[in-house]
Amino acid sequence: MRLSKRLSYFAILGSLMVFGISFLNKARLYSTLKINYPYHLHNIEVKMDTFTGAQDLTHKQIEIYEIPSRKNMFNFSNSSGIVCITFMGRLGNLMLEYAFLYAMAKSKGLYPIIPEDSNLPKIFSIHNTTLSRIGLPKDACLKLPFHKERWGLSFDEHLFKIPRSKRENYRFHGYFQSWKYWIKYEKEIRSVFQFNDEIKRKAVSQFQKILKERDFTLDKDGVVVSVHVRREDYLSKEVVNYGKLTPGATFYFNAMSFFKNKFNKVLFIVGSTDTEWCRKTFDGEPNTHISTGNSAAEDIALLSLANHTIMSVGTYGWWVGWMSGGISIYYKHIYVPGSPFSKNFMNNSIDDFIYPGWIPMD
Repeated sequence: MRLSKRLSYFAILGSLMVFGISFLNKARLYSTLKINYPYHLHNIEVKMDTFTGAQDLTHKQIEIYEIPSRKNMFNFSNSSGIVCITFMGRLGNLMLEYAFLYAMAKSKGLYPIIPEDSNLPKIFSIHNTTLSRIGLPKDACLKLPFHKERWGLSFDEHLFKIPRSKRENYRFHGYFQSWKYWIKYEKEIRSVFQFNDEIKRKAVSQFQKILKERDFTLDKDGVVVSVHVRREDYLSKEVVNYGKLTPGATFYFNAMSFFKNKFNKVLFIVGSTDTEWCRKTFDGEPNTHISTGNSAAEDIALLSLANHTIMSVGTYGWWVGWMSGGISIYYKHIYVPGSPFSKNFMNNSIDDFIYPGWIPMD
């Protein structure tokens, strides 16, 4: 997918200059990417040495773009069937689940049902396709038998092979944590997961303020890298026994060194629920800003404005990397071999979960 095609949807909006600059930076990286997967819009191969960052922005006109207004991409009629899923987890999980729901609805001509109290339409450009909106009873989904995924973090092709009958309704259960479910609709998914105006404006304002406070300029020599730190819940006894892993400080410093060696100037913006650990760990680390006081949606919007990403583990950091679109480094030790959690990966492979082109690191 080429960024220039996506940007054709946008109109000029002078007040969001930094937002536009960030997108222009990423365009140069996207032009070097090719992903070799049959569902994808293009083939992927990362050529990092060809990425040079932004051009001299002081000598050219900067085009700023506005997200198009929300529109209903689905229509319901008496001949339509519905598709439901069991929404579970926090923001990162909910986004992956919705992406699966969207792809299933598109591929089978179904109407995607979201919960009446879902926060997703309040955060993103997601149409409020609830049961009440189409006049169906609130327990319509609960009465349906469901098809369950075989792996929580691998692509289950059997789910898309379920035959479609006219007026038939479907229900699925799982976390659907694989980009392969919706890669065919990636361009549309990027449009759907655009933040609402309030969140977007706050993220841009914070981003501009951070740059100003640090006296940092986005140019061919300077890039911004988002850092997502997942700790707290991953350190609980229950999660540890389940086999989930989270990195220590060494991983973050290794990843930071990667970017410092690659670019002349790097500003790191750190997002985490464990801000105290981040303050202690990154104390004295130059050009590092720790985000505080944001909601989960506001933080992911801020972090997504960066040129590149350092992610630890989990789906929240996954979406930051996908939204940022630049170089993404992830902690390669996702699970303990032989643990209950490892059974969520088909053949112990993380390829269906990790987006193509991302870089593993210890």
